[in-house]
Amino acid sequence: MKNSPESVLHREKWHDQLVEVIEKDDRRSLYFASFLLQSSMSLCSPQQLVLSYTRYMLLGLPAMPEPRHILIIGIGAGSLVRFCHHHFPDCRIDAVDCSAPVIDLARGYFQLPENRQVGIYCREGQAFLSEVSDSRRYDLILVDAYDHKGMSETIYTAPFFKLCATVLKEDGILSCNLWSSEPGRLQRIRDALRTFFQGHLYVPVPERGNVVILASPHPIPWQKFNRNNEEWLFWEQRFDLDFRAMLSTARRHNQTLLQRLAAHFRAMYSGGIN
Repeated sequence: MKNSPESVLHREKWHDQLVEVIEKDDRRSLYFASFLLQSSMSLCSPQQLVLSYTRYMLLGLPAMPEPRHILIIGIGAGSLVRFCHHHFPDCRIDAVDCSAPVIDLARGYFQLPENRQVGIYCREGQAFLSEVSDSRRYDLILVDAYDHKGMSETIYTAPFFKLCATVLKEDGILSCNLWSSEPGRLQRIRDALRTFFQGHLYVPVPERGNVVILASPHPIPWQKFNRNNEEWLFWEQRFDLDFRAMLSTARRHNQTLLQRLAAHFRAMYSGGIN
């Protein structure tokens, strides 16, 4: 059976870099420079998180209360906005991106939600946080701020993370998507996060160059991930996310062997191995 052909829905240049929206079968994708996949959407299930790193960014959901206010820095093609609005329709979502063309593409080709619950802001992320730091508090902050050169130069800095710590609720979670090919910068980001957050999870995404870091005001509450198989099945079906596989990766990179064995035996005796 022959593969169906690709359809180029949009093509233009930004900063001398080619930007394309390409559709093939059920997937509509945003590319930079013809080969850098920025985002992808299932046309049949737009709320689904297609790219694995976006799924890892939501690893902390089982360990936190139902979010009432979410901040997303870096809209891209809107994957995280669509997911959060679908699963938390009563939640207030502030989605921020400094690029008007990116927002226009998300609106025009990727079903970006925008209504009473979802506010779209064309602002630089740090500037937006400075403006709302006295008035808003977030349960979940998702940072996926990239441009045609890579990780945004104005995000992933100590001043930015200090503002995140100011607006994050006591039981909230900050989740950041990073790129592993810049080890020096990656270490500086980890050091900055440790300055402002006691809890810190470093999770390399399998078979990708992405690294997701989850941070919280308090130490990571591993006990909140102790669930039996029936409970995990509920969470995984609700969000269409393989929490147990992601949690296994997180534990492997953040817990000692003794801690992992203790978690394994707790899961065995509670009726669920994760």
